[in-house]
Amino acid sequence: MRLKDLQIGTQLRLGLGLIMVLVLGLGVLSWRQADELARQTNDLFEHPLQVHRAVGRLEADVERMSRHVRELRQAQDQQGRETILHQISLGEVSAEKQLELLRDRYLGPEDDVDTLESDLLSWKVQRDETIRLMGTGGVLWAEHREGGVQAERSTAVMVSLKKIDTFADNMSNTLHRRATDKAAALQQQLFFVVGLILLLSLSVSWLLLNGIKRPLAELTATAAQLGQGNLEVRSLFASKNEVGTLSKAFNTLADSVQANATHFASAADLNATLLEELEARAFGVRVLETLMRLTASQIGAVYVLDEERGEYMPLKSIGLSGDGHSFSASAHEGEFGAALASRSIQRISDIPTDTHFTFATVSGEFRPREIVTIPLVSGKEIPAVVSLASLRDYRPAEMRFLTQVQPALTTWLNAMLSNRRIAELSAGLEAQNLELEAQKEELEAQASQLAEHNAELEIQKRQVDEANRLKSAFLSNMSHELRTPLNSVIALSSVLSRRLEMKIPDEEWSYLEVIERNGKNLLALINDVLDLSRLEAGQEDLRVERFSLRGLVGELVDMLAPIAGKKGVALDNQVPEGLIESDADKCRHILQNLIGNAVKFTDVGQVSIAATFADHAVGLTVTDTGIGIAPDKLDLIFEEFRQADDSTSRRQGGTGLGLTIARRYAHLLGGEVGVESKLGAGSTFTVRLPLTATHGAVGVPSRTRPRAKTPTPNSRRGQRLLLIEDSEPAVIQMCDILRAEGYQVEVARNGKMALEMLEHIAPEAVILDLMMPEVDGFQVLGALRAVPKTATLPVLILTAKHVTKQELSFLEGNHIHQLIRKGDVDKERLLAAVAGMVEPDEPRKPSDRRVAPTRKPRRPGKPVVLVVEDDPDNLRTAKALLEDNYVVVSAQDGQEGLEQARRHLPDVILMDLAMPVLDGFEALKALHRDETLKEIPVFAVTASAMTGDRESILAHGFDGYLSKPLDGEILKKTLAGLFTA
Repeated sequence: MRLKDLQIGTQLRLGLGLIMVLVLGLGVLSWRQADELARQTNDLFEHPLQVHRAVGRLEADVERMSRHVRELRQAQDQQGRETILHQISLGEVSAEKQLELLRDRYLGPEDDVDTLESDLLSWKVQRDETIRLMGTGGVLWAEHREGGVQAERSTAVMVSLKKIDTFADNMSNTLHRRATDKAAALQQQLFFVVGLILLLSLSVSWLLLNGIKRPLAELTATAAQLGQGNLEVRSLFASKNEVGTLSKAFNTLADSVQANATHFASAADLNATLLEELEARAFGVRVLETLMRLTASQIGAVYVLDEERGEYMPLKSIGLSGDGHSFSASAHEGEFGAALASRSIQRISDIPTDTHFTFATVSGEFRPREIVTIPLVSGKEIPAVVSLASLRDYRPAEMRFLTQVQPALTTWLNAMLSNRRIAELSAGLEAQNLELEAQKEELEAQASQLAEHNAELEIQKRQVDEANRLKSAFLSNMSHELRTPLNSVIALSSVLSRRLEMKIPDEEWSYLEVIERNGKNLLALINDVLDLSRLEAGQEDLRVERFSLRGLVGELVDMLAPIAGKKGVALDNQVPEGLIESDADKCRHILQNLIGNAVKFTDVGQVSIAATFADHAVGLTVTDTGIGIAPDKLDLIFEEFRQADDSTSRRQGGTGLGLTIARRYAHLLGGEVGVESKLGAGSTFTVRLPLTATHGAVGVPSRTRPRAKTPTPNSRRGQRLLLIEDSEPAVIQMCDILRAEGYQVEVARNGKMALEMLEHIAPEAVILDLMMPEVDGFQVLGALRAVPKTATLPVLILTAKHVTKQELSFLEGNHIHQLIRKGDVDKERLLAAVAGMVEPDEPRKPSDRRVAPTRKPRRPGKPVVLVVEDDPDNLRTAKALLEDNYVVVSAQDGQEGLEQARRHLPDVILMDLAMPVLDGFEALKALHRDETLKEIPVFAVTASAMTGDRESILAHGFDGYLSKPLDGEILKKTLAGLFTA
């Protein structure tokens, strides 16, 4: 099969799999290097160093005992003598212990230790005699012996110790030199392997990019011509993957629209180069000759499986009389039978008389003593068998060698059958290994060059860091380059679908649905692969905010309800009310994948979503009554590119990445995803997440977006929008949707043109693309906010770009209304977003409020302050700051706050914004609608610290703004300014 015919997911799996194997090999090599250096260091510590320490301690013991003997002469009483004698005994015990250590660790001649032991014993005899003489009164004779024969024995002991210590020092230098030489050799080997991995990774990346980008670019150009009215245009791309399917659907649509056109020929030269394989006979000869030489075999043969005939055919033989015979692959006959059945090396000693393994000599033919059969296993198949025979018995060392090389032979054979390039690189690696081995003897002379080599390694490290930086930039560019052309296909298909509905036959109109659906499927696949790449590169960031888990699940249920309704599957949202601080987008991705899978694999019954809040965590369960998962597949479904049903006859599609990404997102949030299932009885997926995500998180303020109204068609009439977009397909799609709803759409093809137009027109809102030539969307947004005329102009971002954490912070800091990704634009969602910009809820401006510089309380005594706050700690803090000078009334959500306000008619209200049941914005609207409450000053209390948040909050009608945590002095001055003494 040609490379371009492979599924895009298969191509990516092959490429990423190869890179992962190479990185694993690098890790194994590094581990082996570290282990070898550790062993060298241990040898240096366990032998020379221990011997040197023992010699030092023994010298100290001898000197100490000699001093005690001299002190014994000067002892005045019996107690002093016994103390000294006890110290001498302790010295003898210590010396004996050090002598045993020397005998165990000393690597030199044993005679050195024996001589030392003999000298110590002789010295001990002389010392004991001297001590005896002192005890019997012969002090003068003892002094004579102490300076004479005893001193000579002591000197002999020191000479023996010096000899052992000198040998230990020499051995220490020898071991250090060996360790240094080994470290240099291992560094050279690691340098070569890193370079090889880098070269292979770059090659694989180039092949994958070229194989995906070129057909998509061709299909995009063809679709653009069709959209311009050229009905003769056809897509010439043909393959067996997803792009080929999309191309065929496009051509079918064009053929149907142009009824009088002939069928387009699909035979096109794809200009793809097949991977050329190594010549099998050369491989067999090389392996056979090597094995025979290393095992001293006289006869050898290589047999290769002929799948058509079901037999092993002789490929090459050496020393075999006559032509080799074939063997059945299924009957397990002859010498090969046991090896094929056990899939392991077999050794036959009792050679049958009818064997075809005979050795021809001038004296006649000889039957071998032993035959060894080596099956080369590849998965479930045995593509080749190597057989060796000898006129003598094989030695155990030779059999161990064959057992060790069997996996290597299998790897070589698979590489030969896969592609010649890997075989050539392997041969090059083998040559480099031989060259490194030949240079091993020269490393000692090159010790002076180590500093230079270290500098070169540092340069290589900087190059690797630069390569990682370029890889990150490539990932970002790849995200945009892949999505942009595919978005054009989806957008134009959607436009044609609306324009040609009821104008062409239903069958032909359904082709447009096929194009749009497959385009979105391909976009989802690309998004999954890019998400997985970012996760593996550690480039995913968390944006923690407080949101309602039930609300999030409700959105997903509403989104999937039409699909479930078509299948007759009920969706049951049993998630209770509750807030969670986490990354809402990551949580949405996890739950959308789990609920979407449950709907996809359930034909009858229902899908239930439930949640339990406990122990600072929330546990969500998605239960379905679908087909279930086999027990042996439960551990596989979370692996990359693996599915419970990966057969060619499976009913459902998919890439096998969804659950992998969901689990990795859960880990990123500090949680876990698990599954329980029974085949035929449904599945239950469980997600456990912390209530507050902190692992690698970047906090963002909780936000409550005002709900957009749904305007009538008349209310849209004449409202002007400025669309800033350089992609013609996107312009066509957006104008088609918006103008049909009555909006007046002005189009700017680039950022520079948009800024010039804004000097002459005043649109109600702007729809902005981010990736444009010359002046991009970020620069346009910054220019808009820098001019007072457009500083508050609503802006909706529509882009195919992967937005980084820094870019998203810039967008939020410049108050964008919403961000919608190209490719998955939903018409209703787009219209609701646009309506939310041009016809938002009318908040009260700060200037409309009637807060006087000072204000009298409604009643005598202390003023009444209503604090509406759902966090108990914050509520307790507010009460502590206020209760000395004010009467404090509290409420824990917006609804309760309204009830307390009607009951107590407070003089001022301190209102939190993010609360359950009814948030601060909705509660403020309710207060303004109540004639008895609308005059009460309301101050917003929030932890939001984004640029422009104060202005945004005051624009909703709040009388003031207090930031958390509450500052006592600021709170006191703020409230004191409202009331007269």
